[in-house]
Amino acid sequence: MAKKHYTWRTGEAPPIIGGHSLAKHRILDRYIRRYIEVCTATPVQERLNLTIIDGYCGGGRYRFNNRDVPGSPLVLLNAIAEAQEALNRTRPKGFEIRTEFVFVDLHRFHTDYLRAEIEASPFREQLDKTIHIWTDDFNDRVDDTISLVRKRSPQRGRSIWLLDQYGWSDVAFGSMRKILGQLEKAEIFLTFSVDSLIDYMSETRLEQRSYRDVNLDPGFISELTTEKGEGPGWRTLIQNTLYQHLKQQTGAEFYSPFFIHSPDAHRSYWFLHLSRHREARNVIGNIHWQENTISLHHGGAGLQALGFANAAHPDQLLLPYTFDTHSRSLSHKVLMEQIPYKIRAAIDSDIAPSLETLFGNHCNDTPVTREIFEEVLISLRDEGEIRIEDDLGKVKPRTQTVAWTDRIMPSRQPSLFSRLNSNFLTSRSQP
Repeated sequence: MAKKHYTWRTGEAPPIIGGHSLAKHRILDRYIRRYIEVCTATPVQERLNLTIIDGYCGGGRYRFNNRDVPGSPLVLLNAIAEAQEALNRTRPKGFEIRTEFVFVDLHRFHTDYLRAEIEASPFREQLDKTIHIWTDDFNDRVDDTISLVRKRSPQRGRSIWLLDQYGWSDVAFGSMRKILGQLEKAEIFLTFSVDSLIDYMSETRLEQRSYRDVNLDPGFISELTTEKGEGPGWRTLIQNTLYQHLKQQTGAEFYSPFFIHSPDAHRSYWFLHLSRHREARNVIGNIHWQENTISLHHGGAGLQALGFANAAHPDQLLLPYTFDTHSRSLSHKVLMEQIPYKIRAAIDSDIAPSLETLFGNHCNDTPVTREIFEEVLISLRDEGEIRIEDDLGKVKPRTQTVAWTDRIMPSRQPSLFSRLNSNFLTSRSQP
């Protein structure tokens, strides 16, 4: 992770890293391992081609609590190596994860430090073969990297990109549009310091290149700066506006709007996952629930949790949401009220809504995962509120899982006080 306040120089001790940054490493490590599990689920499969790009790689090592800890390049290398060993133990014919790594950093003294770290590691034989270290601006090498991915995975462009910038302006949005637009199976992890951008905003800086690189035109900046006021509510309002801008400009179909909180700095920053696939979004959502002491979601507990109205008073938008047991219980409670509205709204449709329609197509702006949504559907089914059918119309009265194509519809004999009763619904304010 290349940071402006992190410096690596050969012969010197590595920089000190914060605990919140280590949490990013844990999220990345967990995701890589789960990614490999999903991609190798077919028993007859014998190999997987994957390219991993770390666009702001740094020197590969840090200090934390008086001990050395690996940086993102070594985290990535170790995760793949251990996944490879696990597959070899369970596959009689073996399995090959054909991974190439590209580590990019603008500073020569950082890449020299990283090269020395890898040369002293078990991965030294892979240097300049399947491990490539480039000293350059990541944005200047995007086309080269995309070409490398396409060469190794011509049809789908299977790749994972870590763009762990320090601030908010190093990664050009145009670079991410290229990646997601040209590579079907590309996934991006992006660090974006939205707090720093809000603090930086000023109409006196409207023409600066950093704004242009993230597609913030003078009119948009002027609009945002007029919203700046006192208190955290205003900051949340601007964050939401910037979030909508980011997802539109990168072209990501699926994304996670979650924050990593830095207790020491009393600040938060986005650690966004951008992809074109629903299942990838669900996996990263589950991992944030596992990292519940450091992950935050600035929104509500249910669906459309980031649907803030522009007319709302900013103080009403301050809804910090942690990924803990209480929040999970709250999500379950809110969904028990929200889901019946969605089912009721679809009653007049010729086809009952599927799990994909009810949740899969609207999962981006919520901390809720598919598993939590399924739990609520099962609860509603067990209470006699709904019935679940497969795509052929067969009722599933005891299933504990719901497929994307399963249909959800009201029970044939709902109770008088059913949540799906129209009188019951209109007696309450819609979530």
